Amino acid sequence: MLVGLALGMAAANSPLADIYAIVHHLPLLVGAGTWAIEAPLIEWINQGLLTVFFFLIGLHTNHELTSGALSEPGAAVLPASAALGGMIVPAAIYFGLNAGDTVALRGWAIPIATDIVLVLGVLSLFSGRVDPAIIAFATAAAIFDDLGAVIVIALFYGAFDQFWPLWVVVGGLAGLFLLNRTRRASLLPYLAFGCVLWAGLILTGLEGAIAGAIVGFSLPLSSFPPRATARAVRRVSPVALFCVVPIFTFFNGGVMMDFAPADPQAWSVAIGVAIALIVGKPLGILGGTLLALRLGIGTLPPGTSMRDVIRVSLLAGVGFTMSLFIVGAAFDATPIAATAKLAVVSSSAFAALLGIIAFKMR
Repeated sequence: MLVGLALGMAAANSPLADIYAIVHHLPLLVGAGTWAIEAPLIEWINQGLLTVFFFLIGLHTNHELTSGALSEPGAAVLPASAALGGMIVPAAIYFGLNAGDTVALRGWAIPIATDIVLVLGVLSLFSGRVDPAIIAFATAAAIFDDLGAVIVIALFYGAFDQFWPLWVVVGGLAGLFLLNRTRRASLLPYLAFGCVLWAGLILTGLEGAIAGAIVGFSLPLSSFPPRATARAVRRVSPVALFCVVPIFTFFNGGVMMDFAPADPQAWSVAIGVAIALIVGKPLGILGGTLLALRLGIGTLPPGTSMRDVIRVSLLAGVGFTMSLFIVGAAFDATPIAATAKLAVVSSSAFAALLGIIAFKMR
């Protein structure tokens, strides 16, 4: 991620900037006739390649909810409440800072997501010194967070360009539902209906990448041999994390380092994103956790305290991959998008620094 981001920033702020922009928007046509899809390269990356990363999120969420740390209802309540608070509060802060600006308000969902990969990467720096229960809590909260972000993207981003492909979406969803109900233990038919769903979403004008998460979540994992599931995760994870995500960050993180944009609207968006991620995220995580504890519907993992929750909440402001994706969905390739991306990157870095300092002060 960081290497891809660094290379993208370097390309966008060097003599290679024009070449970077040309490749960024290189038009690609796939298909023929009515079924042809033409879009710039950046769209194929965000809507096509990133589907693999979304599939990994869906598969990981599916596993945790069916047989992992979240399989017991009681174990899932506290991180779910924390994640919900961590979505509502940042969104409310951003909304309050940009109220009345209909264009800026399209970015209300940018600060709701936590980047599970970077958060776990930071926690790995303290391996052996951090209680496994805290890592489980952080992972669970980030899973619910990402799942919520996927739902938000599906419901609020994208617009119907054509109505008839909606039947293609329905067909893909119906096929996945029937396969799940019949407990079909073969990956190929799920991928086939996932491709149908993806094509329908793209042709309809919605965000196609969420098809990956839906496919991963629809798999009846208990019907698959455990070794087959573990082997699939081992094969998908390196592709998603060491190929897809770096390519995504290279093309989405390469923004001009212009700290004085002429458009005050862009500044308003950037300030909203920064405050929502750095301040709103921790407040939301803490608020959701305290509410669940006060209502008696959740308990802290054994051996942990609210101080540990505070440390995790500071890290939750790292909203990298999903936040950059939502920026693209909300503002396309505009000056506002460039400034919003810069705000996401800088705010995520600051949140990671705060989290590292907090864990070092244990």
